[in-house]
Amino acid sequence: MKYIGIDGGGTKTKFVLFNEDGQKEKEVLKPSVHILNQSKENCIQYLKEGVEELDPDKDAFVIAGLAGYGQQEEVRHLIDDVCVQAFAPRKYKIYSDVEIAMQGALDGHDGIVVIAGTGSIALSSINGRLKRCGGWGYQLGDEGSAYWIAKKMLSIYCQEIDGRLEKTILYDLIKKECHLQNDYDIITYMNQLNHDRRAIASLAKINGLAAQKGDIQALAIYREAANEISQLIKTLAQDFTEFVYVSYIGGVFRSGEMILQPLKEQLSSLSCQLMAPIHTPEYGAFILGKKEYDIKEKRKENE
Repeated sequence: MKYIGIDGGGTKTKFVLFNEDGQKEKEVLKPSVHILNQSKENCIQYLKEGVEELDPDKDAFVIAGLAGYGQQEEVRHLIDDVCVQAFAPRKYKIYSDVEIAMQGALDGHDGIVVIAGTGSIALSSINGRLKRCGGWGYQLGDEGSAYWIAKKMLSIYCQEIDGRLEKTILYDLIKKECHLQNDYDIITYMNQLNHDRRAIASLAKINGLAAQKGDIQALAIYREAANEISQLIKTLAQDFTEFVYVSYIGGVFRSGEMILQPLKEQLSSLSCQLMAPIHTPEYGAFILGKKEYDIKEKRKENE
């Protein structure tokens, strides 16, 4: 049996063909299939193309981790319909993108995974039971996310213009990176982004540039982000009676020790180990698919 693991996040969709032993044979990249960001027709097209390119004979078991496949029933039903049209008559199983990411990060074991990209969410797994914390979206939460960091950073910029705070390296970098002729061009710049949360979140990289230069405001934002992320982890950690592994995924963590060091300090009171992901989300999909297939085979043997 071969398996196609799909990581369908908010920015791109990655398809990986695995053999029975979990070795990667081929991979394909397609645009995002997030149903809230793409048309239904495009989602069906990209998913169908991806699996066809990897497995034209329709022999592989497809395991799709798709953004939006969560607790909103209407969205779940919409994604179910997309997958029927994209995958049938193949054998397939659908999970959320965060669930396959968690499986990959912890190699299928119990623990906690925090995801901080455009948004933020944490999940725990205990004996196959999943629990979430955060993930409320940028309008209600997503604390510690790239969007959250960018908004905090831009607020500091405005305060530095006013004189409420002293100007730092962050002020100069925002003007440079956003190509602003004068201080108040930031208003027009933000209006042109038209509330695009991914575009706004991408500005968080400026905070990283400033932090690398030792900017006190940028470093403070990372400390605050680490505190917010730690609250997600600590809340889920209350369900564990023993040592717990904690992993992390998402663009915020590309800032390295600037975010990881204060996060380790925040978690120092917990009996836990903060570690980089063991495997990719696509491999996490393979882990889930292999378990599902093995269970079905055992049932057939017992019938």
